[in-house]
Amino acid sequence: MDSKELINLYLDISEQIVNELEFDGSAKDKNNQYLFFSSLENSLDYLALDVESILPLETDSFHQLNYLAKWQKLSESLTIKNIINNEFGSDGLFTHIENVKEKISAPLNDSIIFTNEAINLKKINLILDKYKRFKMLLRKTLDEC
Repeated sequence: MDSKELINLYLDISEQIVNELEFDGSAKDKNNQYLFFSSLENSLDYLALDVESILPLETDSFHQLNYLAKWQKLSESLTIKNIINNEFGSDGLFTHIENVKEKISAPLNDSIIFTNEAINLKKINLILDKYKRFKMLLRKTLDEC
């Protein structure tokens, strides 16, 4: 499979997992949340590889980087710098992914009045929507260049 097919395959897997999430705190649900983010990160990883094949960078170790480091490296390209840097901002895709992943692994503290903010379907769908918009904007920008 080429990277474009893998991008969509992992995105489809992520969307299927979202349909199975119940947010009931069970071990199965927690595993599904981890699988969701793993699939999403794989899709982002293959998207980064695809973008890098269009805008080659002067680096030999690009394929060995994790998905986040690949996007940080791609943000050095003047063509897509602004698009990628927006996703590292406070309301960006990468920031949302990392924040929610931290919440999944952090234990809830019931001893305080305001407990940790729960992960819900709205946040997961927000991340999926942000990813789809990001992917579409990248594609349009790269097609025009």
